[in-house]
Amino acid sequence: MKHKRLAAAVLAAALWLTGCGGAAAPAAPAGSGAAAQSTADTAVQTAQKDRITEQFTLEKTIRDEYGITQKLTIHVPQLVCDSPDAAYLNEELAAMYAADFRQYEDSPEIEPQQDEWSPEIYINWDAYWYGDCVSLVVFRYDGGTDPIYSQGWCFDFAAGHKLSVTELLMCMGLDPDAVQQQMLRQAMQTFDRHMAQGGYYEGLLSGGNLASMRMNTLENNQLEDLCLLLPEQNRLVLRGGCSSTAGSGWRQLDVEIPLQAADPQPQTVLTDTYGSASVQLEGTQGTITLRRTPETAAWDTDYGIRLEQDRTFPILGIYNEYIDLCIGELGASFHPVVYLLTKDGVVEYVDVLRCLMSGNVLVCQDPIYIANQGVALERSGEEVILHQEDGSVLELAPLTAEWNGQEIPSEAVGAFNEMADDRFNWMDVESNGLVQMGVQDNNVFYQGYANYLGVVPEGMVLGVSTSETADGMPGITFVAAVKYDLYNETLNLTMIDGQNPFAEGKTQLQLTRCPDN
Repeated sequence: MKHKRLAAAVLAAALWLTGCGGAAAPAAPAGSGAAAQSTADTAVQTAQKDRITEQFTLEKTIRDEYGITQKLTIHVPQLVCDSPDAAYLNEELAAMYAADFRQYEDSPEIEPQQDEWSPEIYINWDAYWYGDCVSLVVFRYDGGTDPIYSQGWCFDFAAGHKLSVTELLMCMGLDPDAVQQQMLRQAMQTFDRHMAQGGYYEGLLSGGNLASMRMNTLENNQLEDLCLLLPEQNRLVLRGGCSSTAGSGWRQLDVEIPLQAADPQPQTVLTDTYGSASVQLEGTQGTITLRRTPETAAWDTDYGIRLEQDRTFPILGIYNEYIDLCIGELGASFHPVVYLLTKDGVVEYVDVLRCLMSGNVLVCQDPIYIANQGVALERSGEEVILHQEDGSVLELAPLTAEWNGQEIPSEAVGAFNEMADDRFNWMDVESNGLVQMGVQDNNVFYQGYANYLGVVPEGMVLGVSTSETADGMPGITFVAAVKYDLYNETLNLTMIDGQNPFAEGKTQLQLTRCPDN
């Protein structure tokens, strides 16, 4: 089961405030028991505690309407502030955490038998201060093997305004974009590591489940979905999570963010050249350069790919730290594939020709989780092999072909339409990649194929290539990131390359899923 908006995060830092909410004292969680460093600190902490109280408290064992004995430990906070933002936030907290339990306030206390196992619902909160600004985090546990779910709100008491996570990070002097990138990289690295260590199984390629899990990991670690906590002085931690094949399908992840910019460290630069292709990787910034030679000129005839001159492409969708890379081939003609070896010993790859058949975009495909425990890559003839820790070697070409066969993610499979006052367009995608589209107010009909290429923060990347129409119009190619909104049943497209076939000139488009017949 895929959980939406369940990624929680924590903000932890003890800093002196330099521009958000007034003067600050060292930040500490309310009720944490941290010893006061001075009389002034004690006064500040007392004032902070007075600003957040509890609007609903319930601690008792009850028997619910189904006759089940249940232990309830419910503590719901409220902001002591007369601003409209505070009132709205307090109402939201009451609706989310108190409303379902008010009926038990007058219920008799039940004394469970010693051998009786009683399920427990636990709701509590903590507050983490940065001057007059607070990160309020509410924790909920529903018993059993379910994880503890957390949700956070940021508020500036001095201004009486609710803050976004981005705004609070900026108050702390941090670059939200840099923090976001670090969070996404750490989340994806953790997900890939766990999958390689035993979470992956073959069925995940069916239905694009693997792609969905990686996309879910990116989607639920966006800054505004995270909570901020200050567990101790001088530490800022974001608590996010990543998809999992075990338990609830989600596992918690803590990422520590440096409060002060560290001196830049030299990045290891990895390079390789083979035939008409070369690659350079520095940190998570990678490029692939293709030279105009007879072997790449042949792509025009063989695949309809025209390389007019030497060209350098950035690599999209790389998140790990890498220790080696190597270029090899697939098939008989010049078909370059760039292999990347992560510090955890897992192989990722960029199938250059497969990507270019849909547009001018190179995307790193999902890691080959069964090509793990690697220590080095080596070109053997035209293909690449992986040297593993136990001394064995693994041929990567067959695994690459298998991973290329991953089905289209289920969220993007089905019939979708886009209706406006002046047009009607539609698209039908099958799990095997077959695509049909009616565009230009359903006057032009295309048939073709979509390849799943990898994931980027904007969505799961599909490369679409269609044939010439029945009326002799040339086929089209484009690359788009797609993200499905489960609640609104819409497919959001972000164009990455090529012409938007549904709405010319637009980079964003929303398609509505058609009802099943």
